[in-house]
Amino acid sequence: LYEDQGAYQKAEPMYLQALEIRKKVLGENHTDYVTSLYKLALLYQEFNPNSNKDKVAEYFQLVFPSFQHQIIEVSTYLSETQLRFYRLNKFSERFLSQSFLFNYPSKFPEINIGCYENELLLKNLSLRNQQRIKNSIEKSNDVILKEKYQQFVANKRYLTKLEELPLAQRPTDFESLKTETENLEKDITRQSATFADAKKTLSISWKQIQEKLLPNDVVIDLVSYHYYNKKWTDSIMYGAFVIKKDSKFPKYINLFEEKQLAALLERNTMAADTIQAKILNKQYSDKAISDLFLKPLEKEFNGCKTIYLSPSGLGHQINFKALPISENQTLGEQFNIKLVGSSASIVSYKTTAFQENKSLEIILYGGIDYSKSSVTTPTNEENKVAVRSNFEGGFGYLKGTLAEITSIANQVKAKKYNAILKTERNAPEESIKQLNGKKEPFVLHLATHGYFFPDPKQELQKEDLLSDSKFKIYKTANDPMMRSGLLFAGANKYWGKSTENLTTDDGILTASEISNLDLSACQFVVMSACETGLGQINGSEGVFGLQRAFKMAGVKNIIMSLWKVPDAQTAELFDIFYTECFAGKTIHEAFQTAQSKMKEKYSPYYWAGFVLLE
Repeated sequence: LYEDQGAYQKAEPMYLQALEIRKKVLGENHTDYVTSLYKLALLYQEFNPNSNKDKVAEYFQLVFPSFQHQIIEVSTYLSETQLRFYRLNKFSERFLSQSFLFNYPSKFPEINIGCYENELLLKNLSLRNQQRIKNSIEKSNDVILKEKYQQFVANKRYLTKLEELPLAQRPTDFESLKTETENLEKDITRQSATFADAKKTLSISWKQIQEKLLPNDVVIDLVSYHYYNKKWTDSIMYGAFVIKKDSKFPKYINLFEEKQLAALLERNTMAADTIQAKILNKQYSDKAISDLFLKPLEKEFNGCKTIYLSPSGLGHQINFKALPISENQTLGEQFNIKLVGSSASIVSYKTTAFQENKSLEIILYGGIDYSKSSVTTPTNEENKVAVRSNFEGGFGYLKGTLAEITSIANQVKAKKYNAILKTERNAPEESIKQLNGKKEPFVLHLATHGYFFPDPKQELQKEDLLSDSKFKIYKTANDPMMRSGLLFAGANKYWGKSTENLTTDDGILTASEISNLDLSACQFVVMSACETGLGQINGSEGVFGLQRAFKMAGVKNIIMSLWKVPDAQTAELFDIFYTECFAGKTIHEAFQTAQSKMKEKYSPYYWAGFVLLE
């Protein structure tokens, strides 16, 4: 009350008293104690901020260890569902210290370190992988624990299928089954030996990352956050933490406001594909997007060769390698750019290449029959670009995908590797699920249709809410992992129709289903489909969609698309890519070479839509 009245000198001793009571009664790691620290920091920030900035920094600094302790602790026992609610309620508090850093980017090194390690922790947490738990349990001799885990996985998969149904069609025990599954998950996590390992994985410091850098390396970790200035504003600000081999602490650089980038990225999703191509070509020929990101960071690139880049927010929708820095050169041609989900992965970073191990399997999906009928190629107008998605009208046969995987298979066989082709009706969704737990190393190439739906609006049409068609269920799902997926044989039979048998392979593989698989033996996955890199963006926590799903499943490297990619040129891109892989190059080098060669022949629309996440 005193603070609201502007009587700050009366409010201060009461806030201090509340802090001491909570520290004594609840402990320094309790959420209420952390709230008291934030309250004091904000009080001093409102009351004569220039003279009180040291006090503000002091209380923000005290928040960091408690905040990080809480996140690590809850991650070891909360279910994914509970963690989602915790994220909504607690994670945004860190924006307060990040907003303070906006005004004092270099004056308080401990604030830089704390804010950076907060973001690092949350990026690691967003890729939390149940595979750690599974591997640990399989190696243990605890029969009861194994049984609990098997029951948990069975429940989880069943719940995933049930969540595809309209509310009225779900069984009466749906909620109780959810509760039972969450309790099972808590028990398994508490008893699992991965408890300590999970904490170690999450608790990576900026110093550990710096130790792995070479003198000509630089880390650019992008962040996005709601800006607080005496009150919450509607501004989402972007910034970058920079780490080099000789950094004294993570340097922070302010970049821009999100609405500036959103305006430049605006696309007319209802326009014809040829119009989309023109829009995208303009975005990657003009320097407007480049200038937003690169102008403030120009000095940081001096003397460096390799850039480890971890995106945030709308940065996930950009191919940074393809951004122009001059009329003839892109950022990826001047520097060796490695795109990582979290800069923490630098600590254990290893380049991936096809090994001499001839047991490596290359599993290729393409030429899929989405209707499980006689395969026909639809006629297209000559000026229309065939793309790999088509939501409401069903999914047409993609002629280029069969040519794509046939060409790759010929290369695979010539190099004495094992190629497995999945085409026409022999490419069901279930065949992907059968890879669950596979021990031998393999590569997964998925040349097919993909789908992604943005966050549904609150004002949904009545028929959307009542419809039981697959299409409407995915489009209006609250879970972003349901709103993106890949299509396999027979998908058209279910896409626009009501759900029939739960056990039926419907040809629609959602991100949610993928996240429940164990694909840790997969060296890399190529999603040669439309918009497979998109999903619901949660600031620095990453993209909730197919890329998150494959990372959760344990896949090491992902090649994915940012827009509706053209069929024929995509086939050409990957023909070059595999040629370079089999010539002995790493995946990273081969992908860079393939896109460079495509750049010589085509405008950005035809090659820049794909990115490699390592």
